[in-house]
Amino acid sequence: MKLDTQAAEDTLSRSLRPAAVDFARLSREHGPMLQIVRLIIGVVPNCDPLLAIWPAGFRTYNLLVPNLLNLPFSIWGFGPPAVTLGLALCAASRMAQCAYCTAHTCSFTLRRGHSRKKLAGDLTPAETAAVDVAEALAGIPCTLTADHRAELLRYFSAANAERLVLGIAMMGFLNKFMDAVGVDLEAATVEEVSPVLRPIGWTPGKHRVDDSPPAHPSLQARPGGPDTLATKLAILRYLPAAVRIDRAWTRGVPSRWPAVGAYLQAHTGHDFPILANVRSRRAVRAIATVLRDNLTAADSRLGLRTKVLAGLVYASVAGSETLAREARGLAARMSPPVDAWTLDAVSLYATRPADFEEDALHEALVHLESVPGLDAPTALALLLAKAVSPSPAAVPAALIARIAEVLSSEAQVELVVWIAVQQMLHRLGCFVNG
Repeated sequence: MKLDTQAAEDTLSRSLRPAAVDFARLSREHGPMLQIVRLIIGVVPNCDPLLAIWPAGFRTYNLLVPNLLNLPFSIWGFGPPAVTLGLALCAASRMAQCAYCTAHTCSFTLRRGHSRKKLAGDLTPAETAAVDVAEALAGIPCTLTADHRAELLRYFSAANAERLVLGIAMMGFLNKFMDAVGVDLEAATVEEVSPVLRPIGWTPGKHRVDDSPPAHPSLQARPGGPDTLATKLAILRYLPAAVRIDRAWTRGVPSRWPAVGAYLQAHTGHDFPILANVRSRRAVRAIATVLRDNLTAADSRLGLRTKVLAGLVYASVAGSETLAREARGLAARMSPPVDAWTLDAVSLYATRPADFEEDALHEALVHLESVPGLDAPTALALLLAKAVSPSPAAVPAALIARIAEVLSSEAQVELVVWIAVQQMLHRLGCFVNG
């Protein structure tokens, strides 16, 4: 088949490409993690070199994906059926209009052995319940109802329902980052999923199709097809080293409430009570580590003050009172604290209709720079936060050019990672706090 190798628009991915970390280096430093993903979806994703621009972002990604998906156990038959999980992940990605994640989750589901007609809607009642919850949680604003929750629990135990929701929440992170940045899609993935997805309207969209050869033979794409016993056993080769990396990253982080709340209060200034309602100890520890790492001043290139304000922008766009309270609480604990008037002004700006035409962009920057407590780099960061917060994200070329002049590559990745973490928390909170 002939691949469409040209996307119609500029993306942050292309702007960030000169700063991307070489795949060869990533393979040397994190090879086991890359290889497990390659065994599960057939490719080493092109997002890795971009996330690694800001090391805490790469850790965030590699903590959330395996721990919230309970990999590799979820594909070995522990928890909800892997095909049902894959269908929910794909439904969430389609709802978020992330073409990149839709392709990868389709590959995930195909490799777990589902028939192609399921993505066209031929679902069992249990699969329908999981897909309905995924679509409701992926909406901005969230549209989950008590009926959605009850229907999911009709077919799945509380533990398995949580596993599905944790996967959907994790996709909130992936959907936001991949769509906002416009990560290039791997040609092998496009070839695998196009026969399934194109008939139901999918295209790569903003994601350029990357047909460049792998940086190393070990990164070569794997042929498609359902899992074999050999595939499942091959993961064991890389699992011990991946577990050691994970344990090093999460060392000292509690996995149960209230200890994890006290830990986060001490390290970030907020206890994130959402974790009180999560049963999976593995997920709790991973999320807590991500929150600690993302709110560590020494690791921030954006600045925690700007970062918290960017989180308030997402909360305002998503209509999340919980996330807004958390952002305001964190801002109040800054030194010096962010003035309440500044917080109100940022929230009001975030809820106004977005307009990123050149003249409107200039007017928005002038307006934000006039708000007490905001400087020019912060104003630009908040513009980027507003552009990436909706689903789908829309980051115009004019904004990309301005950002490249003012914010470092590390700061750009950090900001999008933080907004993606907010989306993960939003989806999870809509379910467990509902």
